Amino acid sequence: MVGSLVATAFWAMLPAYVPNNAAVLAGGGRPIDGGREWRGARV
Repeated sequence: MVGSLVATAFWAMLPAYVPNNAAVLAGGGRPIDGGREWRGARV
């Protein structure tokens, strides 16, 4: 019963875990803000 609960919780969180970790492993990419600055500091 506990194993089933853990498996269900993992399956429910999988869509959140995969993209977040994949972005780190893939090296990110260009910044969302496009590198904008405000008063000389990155946004």
